[in-house]
This record gives sequence, structure tokens and C-alpha cells, in this order.
Amino acid sequence: MASTNNPISSTSIPNSSSPFPPPKSYNIAGIAVSILGLSSLPPNCTSLTILYLLHPRLQSADTMLPIGTHILSSWASHQASLPASHPAKSAGLLALTFDQRNHGARLVDSVGNDSWRDGNPRHAQDMFGVYNGTAVDVSFLIDHVGSYIAEDFGGAMPEIGRNLVLGVSLGGHAAWQVLFAEPRVEAGVVVIGCPDYIRVMTDRARLSKRPTYTQDAGTTFLGSRDFPASLLTAVQKWDPRGILFGAGEILSRPPTQDSPREEARLKDILESRVKGKSVLVCSGGADKLVPYKASEPFLGWLKEATGRGGWWEGGMGVRDVVYEGAGHEFTEAMAGDAVGFVVGLMEGKGQGGEKGSKI
Repeated sequence: MASTNNPISSTSIPNSSSPFPPPKSYNIAGIAVSILGLSSLPPNCTSLTILYLLHPRLQSADTMLPIGTHILSSWASHQASLPASHPAKSAGLLALTFDQRNHGARLVDSVGNDSWRDGNPRHAQDMFGVYNGTAVDVSFLIDHVGSYIAEDFGGAMPEIGRNLVLGVSLGGHAAWQVLFAEPRVEAGVVVIGCPDYIRVMTDRARLSKRPTYTQDAGTTFLGSRDFPASLLTAVQKWDPRGILFGAGEILSRPPTQDSPREEARLKDILESRVKGKSVLVCSGGADKLVPYKASEPFLGWLKEATGRGGWWEGGMGVRDVVYEGAGHEFTEAMAGDAVGFVVGLMEGKGQGGEKGSKI
């Protein structure tokens, strides 16, 4: 199994063409938060969008500041080019980042962030628990951030009208949970993350040669000491694949061909959790740590359902891009697409479904 280095290199995020003000720090009920953009809002700002930036495993909130700065600088430049009558001319964008649980200033036990191969026997429980906690923290911060930043506006704070999420690696896993769990988050960018914890961890157990997998080729891995039944219950509550299919196989054909009842069940879940949302999925074609094959069955099913002629056509915008030759890394091409996605949302352009690859 591939090792975990920082997937956000110093060369993957272009430097801003002009200096950008540093973030402002807040203690929001015990969570240390950094917010970019408060001093760079348009003078006639009438609404705010907050972009939640979720960092990779073994990293910290500061890791996400370069991409946050790049996105805000790009939006400011684009916004300046819009005609005065454009409705997005007064739209403000902030970027917020914080340490995930057991990371950065919140570190309790470094072993809890290690993999099976690195000597952590509770790797599956620890990793899921950390980024599940991150998804919960995002909802908590959405509840409370407004009351903390209000003082910066002198009592005339614009409405926080929209929330977005961008996560990388561990943060990408969390971003999927946020999209399915938090109705106030309208769109997201998932970079080298996975919506199917069962598949990615079963494959990791195989590559790590865990006895719980090798003893019967994974038949009883789910429910074993490496993936306890209680963890499976949590996965079925929070993980996108788990929410829709539990531990069962992902459908390989539309539910309309099998059962009207199953179609109604799946449609009810999608309607209540992700209707009208959009997501950009950026995956490395050569990623060995979170391989695209772990996400592909779920993404294929979701794109078929939401795409043209699908049984849930237009219900959600899914843009799925595989970057050929890219490993477990946030490449410059991914960063460029992420910026374009967020800028497009801010301008009011639709982000429909799309699939493809980049070389």
C-alpha cells in the first residue's frame, strides 16, 4: 500500500499574482478556525458564501491556506471583470479551514492516524471516526460561525446564503459525507477522496495482507476485528455508499429494471440528501492509496442515475474527472478545475454532470 505524504505540494497551487491578506483566527466554541477573505470582500457585499476547506490525513488546517488563497484571489479577479449590473458583483466569498480531529493542534494520539502497515490495529475505526467527526464539525461551524464573524461587519453582516466544501484525501472522504449529511452545503469538490469506505478499506486490507482478509479472501472481513459490526453500522449511517446500499453490492443496472419499490427507496434518499447539489470529483489515474477503482462503481451508478436519460435525470450535477498519470496528489490541473468550479458557482453558472479524463 502506498505511503501517505502530503498530497498538496508547494508547486501544485500557483502563487497569487498579488498579496492576499492573511487569515483571521477564531476560537469557535473550542474549535480553532482560520478564515480567509474577511478584509477583501466587495464594499457593497450583500451575501456571503463560505467555502469549508478540509485537509489531508497527517496534515493540518494550514495546509489548505494556499488553495484557499488561490480560489479567493481568482474569484476576486473574475468578479472585477464582471459588469456592474451583474448580480454576482456584490457576492462575497470566504474560505474557512480547521484541524480535523486528532490532527494539528487537536492531536491526541499520533498512532491513531497511522495505517495498519504502520502499526495501528484500529486503522479502519480511527480513520472513519476522524473524518466522520469532521463532517459533524462542519455542520456545527455552519450553525455558529455567523455569530463569531458578525463583529467584523459592525452589526451589518450580509446573510450567509450558501456553503461549499472542498476536501483533499481524508478531507475528500469527509467532503462526501458533508454533501450527503448537511442540507446547507450546496456543492463540493472532492479531491482524491472516496464515497465508498467499505470498498476502499477492503482493498486496503487485501494489500496490507490482514489475516481478517486473507483467511477467506475477504468474505468475513466486514464484522471482523479490523472492521467491527459497530463500525459497519456507522458506515451505513454516514457513508454515501453505506447510506444507499448498506453492505450490499452497488446496483449494476437501473433500479427501474428490478423493482419499483427499490427505485422509490433510492429516489427518496437522493431527494432528501443531495437534490440540486453539484460535485466535482478529481481522482488520480495512478493513485494507489485511494484508487479510482474504489470510487468507480458508486460514481458510475450515480452518474447513470443523474445523467441524460437517467432515472433521476438532473437531480444532481456530477462531474467526474480522472487525471491520467496522477498519483495520490492534488495536481495543478486539479487545482485549476477546482478554482473554475467554485468561480463558476459564484458567478451563478450551473455545474452540470460531466465525466472524462485529463492527461
